[in-house]
Amino acid sequence: MLDIGRQRDALEPGLTAAVTAVLDHGRFVNGPEVQELEAALSAYAGVAHTVACANGTDALQILLRAVGVGPGDVVFVPSLTYVATAEAVALIGAEPVFVDVDLATANMDAGSLAEAIAMVKAAGGKPGAVMAVDLFSLPADYAALGAVCAQHGLPFLIDAAQSFGTTLDGKRAGSFADAAGTSFYPSKSLGGYGDGGAMFTADPGIAERARIIANHGVSEGRHTMVGTNSRLDSMQAAILLRKLAIFDDELVRRRSIAARYAAGMAGKVTLPAPPEGSDPCWAYYVVRSEARDALAEHLAARDVPSVAYYKEPIHRQPAFAGARTAPGGLPNTEVYADTLLCLPSHPYMTDDEVAQVIDAVQGFSG
Repeated sequence: MLDIGRQRDALEPGLTAAVTAVLDHGRFVNGPEVQELEAALSAYAGVAHTVACANGTDALQILLRAVGVGPGDVVFVPSLTYVATAEAVALIGAEPVFVDVDLATANMDAGSLAEAIAMVKAAGGKPGAVMAVDLFSLPADYAALGAVCAQHGLPFLIDAAQSFGTTLDGKRAGSFADAAGTSFYPSKSLGGYGDGGAMFTADPGIAERARIIANHGVSEGRHTMVGTNSRLDSMQAAILLRKLAIFDDELVRRRSIAARYAAGMAGKVTLPAPPEGSDPCWAYYVVRSEARDALAEHLAARDVPSVAYYKEPIHRQPAFAGARTAPGGLPNTEVYADTLLCLPSHPYMTDDEVAQVIDAVQGFSG
C-alpha cells in the first residue's frame, strides 16, 4: 500500500543531512526543528497557531481538554473511523456517543448528530463537544455540522488525521472548526518515521491551553494544571520538514492517480464522492463493492494489495460495548463496514502499477 523506500530516494540527500544536524546539536526534545515545523505547518494550513505533539491520539484528547471537555461530558463522534477518535474521548473520562455517517462521503451526518444531541439532552446528559472526522481524505460537512454545534453552543473539533493537504473552497484541512488535530503516522499523507501529531486552531486561548497540557501542565515555570507528556521529537520534526518541502508535488501525483482510478473503475465499483469544491489529498482511495471480500481476493491473486478498513466499527468493538448511538442507529456506518475497500494510492506508484490496479478491478466479475 506504501513505498517508503521510493519516497526516501526522493528526499535525499537532504533527509540524511537533516537527521545528522539533529544528532550534531543534540536537542532531541523541543529542538529548533520543532518550532520551525510548527511555523511551516501554520503557514501551510492557513492557521494562526500550530502545536506539535507526540501523536494524533494525544492531539485529540489534548484539544478536548483545551476546549473544556472533561469527566461526565458527552462527545459526539462517528463510529466509522479509527478507534483513536473515540479513545481520546474515553481517556479524559468523557463519554463517546456514536453518530451515523453520510452515505456519499462516509463522514458524520448532521441529521444524525442533531438527533443524538437531542437524545442526550432528553436523558439529562451533558453534551460537551462534537468531533467529526475527515475520513479517507474527504472533508466533513463543516457548514452543516458547524450549524448544529452553534445551535447547541458546542465546541466543534475535527479529527483531520487522514486529510492533511485536502482543500475545500480553497482552504486547507486543519483550518476549519474551532480546532483540528492530525497525525504524522507513517501511512498518513504527511507521515514521519514514527509517531507524531499536531493541533491547529485560530483561537489563541485553545492554542495556549493545548501547549500547557502537552508539556506537563507547565505555565510560567509552574505546574498550573495536571498535564501530560506529549512532545514531538526534534528528529521527527526534521524529517517532516523535508517531507513538507516535496508535499505539494506528492499531492499532484496522488490526485493524478485518483483521477485515473475514477475514470478506469467507473461502473465496476462505487467510487468516492468528494464534496463539491473539495480537492482531497487522497491519502486513501476507498471504493465500495457488495462483493468486497471476493474483490479483495481477486485483487490479491493479481498482486494488488487492498485493505478493508473498519470492518468492525467502533461501536461494535469490545472496548466500547454498551456505548450509546444516535436514535436512528448507524445504518450507513454498517453499509461501509460491509463494503469498503482501500486501494493503493501513494505518490510513488508507477504508471504501470496504477494500470495494474485498474485492470484488476475491471477484470472482476463478482
